[in-house]
Amino acid sequence: MLEIERASKTFRVGADTVTAVRDVSLSLAKGDFLTIIGSNGAGKSTLLNLISGVVPLTSGRIFLEGDDVTNEPAYRRARRVSWILQNPLAGTAPSMSVLENLAFASSRGTRSLRPALSRARRRDLLARLEGLGVGLERRSACRVALLSGGERQALAVLMATLVRPRVLLLDEHTAALDPRNAELITRVTCDFVRSLELTTLMVTHNMAQALEVGNRLVMMHRGEVLHELADEQKRRATVPELVRFFAHREVADDRLLLDAEDEERACPAPTASD
Repeated sequence: MLEIERASKTFRVGADTVTAVRDVSLSLAKGDFLTIIGSNGAGKSTLLNLISGVVPLTSGRIFLEGDDVTNEPAYRRARRVSWILQNPLAGTAPSMSVLENLAFASSRGTRSLRPALSRARRRDLLARLEGLGVGLERRSACRVALLSGGERQALAVLMATLVRPRVLLLDEHTAALDPRNAELITRVTCDFVRSLELTTLMVTHNMAQALEVGNRLVMMHRGEVLHELADEQKRRATVPELVRFFAHREVADDRLLLDAEDEERACPAPTASD
């Protein structure tokens, strides 16, 4: 489904050259759900930018469903690659209603600037809103700016999956939410991924979430993939093991390790008497 071959990206920062992604190769089949963790500046978000086409590769190639999309711009990939960002407002139009946002999402990747919203289409979209289980079908005429963060992100998930993309990119899409809403959005996202068999890449700083969600995990640092866990190996892994791995590689990132410490306190390792 998605093939990344020796992808690299360098940026000019003043007189210096910074390599954000270095020689990354990944192969994801249909329905694979890859979680990505790493320190600040590890290249996680840049990798998603390369896949979406927002940022061009410096070297390497990207294939989607067997098609070479390396030089294809983001708007050309829009019907096959969807993206949900951390900011609940980033993927929506705050001044438009919930239904208007869904109507425009339905036309993503087309030339239409005025998507039609027939009675049948309205009924379909309302049914999809009801399926989210957060009550948005009762607020379909409300401006998105008036919704809570959890409601906005639930809407963003629905909008990103309306056109049945082949690849779904999640860039810390629950990080700005409180724990209850983060759990809700994770569940909603996983339901869509499973039902639509979406190939998914999720960036997160939450090590527990990275282990609980998906079937594959990669650990990045300074633009490189340090390690990958898949299937049973991933299911058996623990947060302390991930912390030790990063420490062994001399990766010191305050946010990454502090989050891990919080997760360990919330979910302490079992004792011999447990």
